[in-house]
Amino acid sequence: MLTAPSEPEALTTAGVEDLVERYAQAARNALAAGLDGVELHCANGYLVNQFLSEHTNTRTDRYGGSLDNRLRFLEEIVDAVAGIFGAERVGVRFSPLFESTEEDRVYLGLVESDPHTTYLTAIERLEQAGVAYVSLAEADWDNAPDLPETFYRAVRETFSGCLLYAGRYTPEKALWMRERGYGDLFAFGRPFIANPDLPQRLYHGWPLNDVDPATMYGGTDVGYIDYPTYAEAAAEANIGAAIDAPAEEGSAR
Repeated sequence: MLTAPSEPEALTTAGVEDLVERYAQAARNALAAGLDGVELHCANGYLVNQFLSEHTNTRTDRYGGSLDNRLRFLEEIVDAVAGIFGAERVGVRFSPLFESTEEDRVYLGLVESDPHTTYLTAIERLEQAGVAYVSLAEADWDNAPDLPETFYRAVRETFSGCLLYAGRYTPEKALWMRERGYGDLFAFGRPFIANPDLPQRLYHGWPLNDVDPATMYGGTDVGYIDYPTYAEAAAEANIGAAIDAPAEEGSAR
């Protein structure tokens, strides 16, 4: 028999402080396991994003209210994890949204009244902390708008480390961003699902397989390990041509 989920409760101030130590312990565990670095997931409506957002952070202690207070949890966990790994081996991921669409409300609901100031201030604090990189996940649904170019430019002017962008990126957009110095690394998600040889395809300008959304997150191997590489598709096409060609030339019979 299914039971209703428990009602979430706001963390006490002491509970927040305990969580900071848990982040530090997780970093110790990661270091002991041999990891080279860690990325703090501060995006997509998860815990740190909830502290950061004016919509979900309704606290009245030192972790709520003003933007400085809403950034405090982020700053404390960055300091805690950097104290274990070194800031040069820590990255932070955000998912800034500037426009409210139906998908935003369904999946995130965290479009700040002034996202430019909110995220630029957060990134400024990360610059001061000296973290290795900032990863910015843009909305990736079909009708999602790009982030404003003014934001791309401001982020680059604010942060001197590596900037990584992801979310519905095409080779053309990645090159456009790179040529302007807005970003350093660009991630491709859905194209990689459908193209196991994506780096080679992008390098050579080969056409891409289309992804089948119906098989995404389906829980089986269909749509994950059965997409052909370009070489496999070309080989199959050549086999077909070899079978047909002799008959046309009159040499197979």
